[in-house]
Amino acid sequence: MTQSAVDEAQSRQALRTLRTRGDLLAAAEKIFARDGFEAARIEDIAKEAGRTRGAFYAHFESKAEVFLALRNDLSRRRARALKERLDNPAKGEARFETIQRYLIERLREPESLLLQIEFKLFALHHPDMLSEYAEKHLAASGSVNREELPELFPPGSLALADMRRDTLAIEAILEGFALNILFLPGLLDRSYLDENVSLLLAQVLPEKPARV
Repeated sequence: MTQSAVDEAQSRQALRTLRTRGDLLAAAEKIFARDGFEAARIEDIAKEAGRTRGAFYAHFESKAEVFLALRNDLSRRRARALKERLDNPAKGEARFETIQRYLIERLREPESLLLQIEFKLFALHHPDMLSEYAEKHLAASGSVNREELPELFPPGSLALADMRRDTLAIEAILEGFALNILFLPGLLDRSYLDENVSLLLAQVLPEKPARV
């Protein structure tokens, strides 16, 4: 076989691998939304993707791994959307207000935040995996923030521990409201969320000079 034929075969294999991974991620997103994280089964994800259980394990070690991959992709898309808003702010809106508004809008889709709560509860119920999953969860957030929002998170501007603390604090605010929005729909209306979530976020994200 010539080198060009080898290269072509490897290219086709790489495309098939990417396609399979993409199909598994799309299927996992659908199954997680339908069944929740805890009840979702690897067999159902593989079946939805039209793949075998073996194909799933060729790409992901567990359903937690595929969830983290989905979360990373979603975080990257959200970071890019926020960057676009920051580059084109609403008339008269300061950068801090743009960030607050974007975070509050996440509460329009509380189901995705509920899945994140389920994932954390799963990790808590499996203490042997808790440290690993917590590390991966926070590492993904830091990586996405620094890569996609360098103007907000320039190298050396924020200590790792501070970034992780702020990340968990923001998640606590959003997850708590998301849970209760679903628990008793309608009571926490838009005006209430706008006012009170903004006040809480302001405590976590005050306007302050970057740390060196």
